[in-house]
Amino acid sequence: MSATGEGGRYLIRGGTVLTMDPKLGSLVGDVLVEGGKITEVGVDLRPPEGAVLIDATNCAVLPGLIDTHRHLWSAAVRQTGVGWDYGAYHMTVQRRWGEQFTADDVYWSQLLGALSALNAGVTTICDESHIQNSPAHTDAAVKALQESGVRARFGYGFPSVNVASWMFGPTHTIPEDIRRVRTELLPDDDALVTLQAMLRGPEMTGLDVATKDLEIARDLGLRSTMHIGFGMAPGIEQLSDAGLLDSDLLLIHGGKSTDEELRMGVAAGASFSISPGTEAFMPGLGIPATSRVLSVGGEPSMSADTEVASSADLFSTLRAAMATDITVRNALPEYYGALPEVTPDQLLLSATLWGAHACGLGDKVGSLVPGKAADIIMVRLDDLTMFPGSDAVRSLIAAATAGSVDTVMVDGNLVKQDGKVLGTGFERLKPRILELMDRLQPRPGSGPVDTPFSV
Repeated sequence: MSATGEGGRYLIRGGTVLTMDPKLGSLVGDVLVEGGKITEVGVDLRPPEGAVLIDATNCAVLPGLIDTHRHLWSAAVRQTGVGWDYGAYHMTVQRRWGEQFTADDVYWSQLLGALSALNAGVTTICDESHIQNSPAHTDAAVKALQESGVRARFGYGFPSVNVASWMFGPTHTIPEDIRRVRTELLPDDDALVTLQAMLRGPEMTGLDVATKDLEIARDLGLRSTMHIGFGMAPGIEQLSDAGLLDSDLLLIHGGKSTDEELRMGVAAGASFSISPGTEAFMPGLGIPATSRVLSVGGEPSMSADTEVASSADLFSTLRAAMATDITVRNALPEYYGALPEVTPDQLLLSATLWGAHACGLGDKVGSLVPGKAADIIMVRLDDLTMFPGSDAVRSLIAAATAGSVDTVMVDGNLVKQDGKVLGTGFERLKPRILELMDRLQPRPGSGPVDTPFSV
């Protein structure tokens, strides 16, 4: 059982502190936490009375990682779709399995996904939820987030029932139940779990529905996300021409968006979320747009997308971003050779400070600065994987895993310590997930449905 500091006071002492703040930089030193906030960063800080000392010797201390696009509800069927193209994923996960999930299934699967993220040092998630099969399904997803201890933007989306008409039809606007969620379930924008809208965008539903969806979200005072850049239509250009691009938009993927469209998005203040792991594992999403967003002055954020085709470990996503950038630079030097190289320092920013800005939380998290929330992780640099950790940033990008994450703190609360997630959530959910595996058809692990993709 972890010790709790009096008044929420902790002194994280003697680590390699990567603040991700341009003024504070990096140092070997200490971070003081009081009442859920970072109050001081420096060297040889004196612990206040009642503070618990956390030894960070031989550890990198950095802000909790931020994943700006993850479909947590499908964590129960994780890794079953590695190597599937988008059509196989859509027809199996969204059209078949999504219809079979009960509200209880959503709770346990969502909890599995959230705990796995925390285990890997991901303290903030933009949860892209497209399992709004009923109000009970939505309530279960939110409850799991709140009970897990993760910081989250809950992205209210659409049902996985008659999903083709919801995803690709030109008639359905976002379900009206989002208004109940806003007023009754998630009214507080300063809470640990807050609401945003997961919109389908003009490439899926056409511009008319996308416009109405944005009007609803903005009327409710919500930020919005959109999957975009699939090559089906110039989605960002359509949004720009309609005067809809703004800083409250997080644009996801963008792999097949043109350079000019990326420039439009950045110029309007919109943010981008890249999913290089899934984009590499799931053919059809295009080449990760990391370097192209950088080339137009953007600060791309990173996401694992779905554990169906990738990992809960965001470090593996950062490695995928670097690997794909080097690969396409070598394969297509006439184009990618002229773009900015993606560096380890930029990748760590993409998963911390840039990610915080992308999900509208830059004033709360993303860097170790006095006044910000104490979302902090410690990653061991002296284990067999990381030792000797001579260059902390490059070691994190090249070799860190969930197993390297020693300590995780969210809002000043310890949720992982000495390499173990605290609480009994994982043990409680195991039998529920196994029961779900026995019930789903086709059984997870048996391959995708034998049905061709259709809109």
